[in-house]
Amino acid sequence: MQTREFVLHMRIDAEELDQWVAAGWLIPGQNEAGRDFSDIDLARAHLIRELQGLGVNEDGIPIVLDLVDQLHGMRRMLRELLSAVKTQRRQEGQGPQE
Repeated sequence: MQTREFVLHMRIDAEELDQWVAAGWLIPGQNEAGRDFSDIDLARAHLIRELQGLGVNEDGIPIVLDLVDQLHGMRRMLRELLSAVKTQRRQEGQGPQE
């Protein structure tokens, strides 16, 4: 999603979007047409809006975003661990019995 479409979808002005990007709250990709926002950027922007609506100040938003990122990272690690355990159990079940 290009900048113009993102701004219209989120109903924010380009200046505010620039501030969010400068603060590192959103990290869009780049292409020949300019910034390219992903679905993850869109979800983060919705979260930022919700946090602002709840009264979280600008100092608190990066803390919450970091905690959300950590949570997602831990969930990914747990899925990978579960997958490895399942693979190990299948391999043990197919090997020779002692």
